[in-house]
Amino acid sequence: MKFNELPEGYYFIRGISNKVYVEKLESPETQPRYVLELETIRIVHDGRSYKKNGEILDEMEAEFKTYEEMKKDKKSRGASYGHVKRRLLKNEPLTGKTLELALELVETPPNTGDLSKLSKSISNKLQNGQPLDEYELHIMVDVLLLHARLG
Repeated sequence: MKFNELPEGYYFIRGISNKVYVEKLESPETQPRYVLELETIRIVHDGRSYKKNGEILDEMEAEFKTYEEMKKDKKSRGASYGHVKRRLLKNEPLTGKTLELALELVETPPNTGDLSKLSKSISNKLQNGQPLDEYELHIMVDVLLLHARLG
């Protein structure tokens, strides 16, 4: 369901990535004031466009998630990042889902369409099961994985 196709009402924005995660509020009167002012959007189908933090939400996919579901997803993702970090620090080759996750981090550079030489080098070494050199390991563990965990 697209964001602009949500039924009219109040929605709490749980998060925005490639999707908008929302939770429907039954009664805005029972919510704390800061929730309504900072995180809530009232959907009205009158042709207006909806924005949050500078992002236009209208055509983004909307998915209903509660706080508990979001917390569980984040915890699971954090554990997966821990598996990648542990294997990299032991110079073990990555395989399966661990390799997929590491490649996903390396191959999604911010605001550019192409990979840098460093990203290509890290990606090739991960795919071939070769150990990373000291700087590449630093970029993976202390930059990319840390940023992903905090994000």
